[in-house]
Amino acid sequence: MMTTISLYHLLQNGEGFSVRPVGIDKLHTYNGGGYAVGGAQDFKPFEIDNESLSFIHFEKVMNGLVCSALDRDTQVIGGWVDEGRVYIELSDIVQSKYVAVELAKMRKEKAIYDFANSKSIYL
Repeated sequence: MMTTISLYHLLQNGEGFSVRPVGIDKLHTYNGGGYAVGGAQDFKPFEIDNESLSFIHFEKVMNGLVCSALDRDTQVIGGWVDEGRVYIELSDIVQSKYVAVELAKMRKEKAIYDFANSKSIYL
């Protein structure tokens, strides 16, 4: 189980995460396969300069996403850093690469995340 503070520190160190929202204060690292496709439930990703992200703000964003997750078996909260900016969003997990790519195109996403190979696939 991951804590909110440990996830915050991952982002502050330029790393990312994917966690399943089991409940408030219960976030489990996603260890399954498939592909993460952002834009679940029409939420835009939260975006901020990494240097400006306080723990209090991070915690509020995470709590909001945990409460918003409708299907905790097929959704994850993902966070990553790109060029000094933090992104946090709710993503759907799909098993088919084809379905993931098509869904991402529909949502105008830039990439999907391949869990089996631990890498982003840019569209």
